[in-house]
Amino acid sequence: MISENNLLPLNNTEHFLKNFLKKFPVYQTKIINPLANEQNYIYLLHLLEAEWHKQLPDQTFFLTGSSGHLSEDFFIPENQNVCILKNLRYMPLLMHSHQFIEINYVLKSNHSLLIDAEKSTPLQDGDIILCPPNLQHTFQTQNKNSIIVDFILRVTTFDTVFFHLLNNNNYLSTLFSNVIYGDSNGYIIWHCQNDSALKELVLKVYEEWENNLKYCDKMIELLVMEFILILMRSHEDEAVFSTSYINNSDENFRSLLNYMQMHYQTVTLSKLALAFNYSERQIIRIFKKNTGKGFSELLTEIRMNKAIQLLKNKDIPINGIASMLGYSSTYYFNKVFLETFTFSPESFRKRIFQT
Repeated sequence: MISENNLLPLNNTEHFLKNFLKKFPVYQTKIINPLANEQNYIYLLHLLEAEWHKQLPDQTFFLTGSSGHLSEDFFIPENQNVCILKNLRYMPLLMHSHQFIEINYVLKSNHSLLIDAEKSTPLQDGDIILCPPNLQHTFQTQNKNSIIVDFILRVTTFDTVFFHLLNNNNYLSTLFSNVIYGDSNGYIIWHCQNDSALKELVLKVYEEWENNLKYCDKMIELLVMEFILILMRSHEDEAVFSTSYINNSDENFRSLLNYMQMHYQTVTLSKLALAFNYSERQIIRIFKKNTGKGFSELLTEIRMNKAIQLLKNKDIPINGIASMLGYSSTYYFNKVFLETFTFSPESFRKRIFQT
């Protein structure tokens, strides 16, 4: 099996980018956000392309067809569901979002940063980041010893292949659902420095992708599934949500949330208070402290995340799903779902099964 040292040598694109930053040092630290200044973004792309054709005239420009919002097909080959990449070192700080789900594994950090719209987060060896669709972000990896491996997943593939792994009433399921399907505009990060099993899986996945052996696409899907399972089994308590669920170390909060996930059909604030011998005011205070949200908002999130799972079973009618979630009115369920996800339950079901 390959080792992390096999990933250290710079490829042609990284050599080009390193020379580009030497020639234009302002782009070593300048963050370019197309949403804030599209002209600066377009200018940098033109500058990169002009320098590329000077240095590598016989090669296609590596950002041809790119934009501030990357499509799945920009990276993922046709008829495949997953793509494995090595994050480009010395890339200028181009903020971008994408249509796909991205899981990043930090093999070697060497002062790498994850930059989003709010802050810059220092990364450590063994960190895992789940970047959902539409998250504005970039990585600063301007060090030859930095190695970050990217798993690029089609959203429909995550829906049909991977998301059933999260069909559990637990805290991590809520985090995944909220990041991928909600409007949180945040990401999840795990600090898994000492997990050799995850590291070995990442290297195995990368080797499968590079060697392109027979059935490698299916093998990669299975390995990524194993990766997610180990992450859930061994590191649930280490998941940190970048925006809403900032403080997930409060055991009282976790116990309350797990109870709500087990009894989402019938739970009320008064029943929850009675089950834990708290006052309703105490429960509201715990929720506000840990999430900034109230009981009703959290219950709606839990029910909507469960709705996403149930809608993938086309044999269950939508009015049946509404009833299973604890809604007495299908009309009200449709209304809440639309307000949460900006599309109706019927539209989501069509999106899942159209492929």
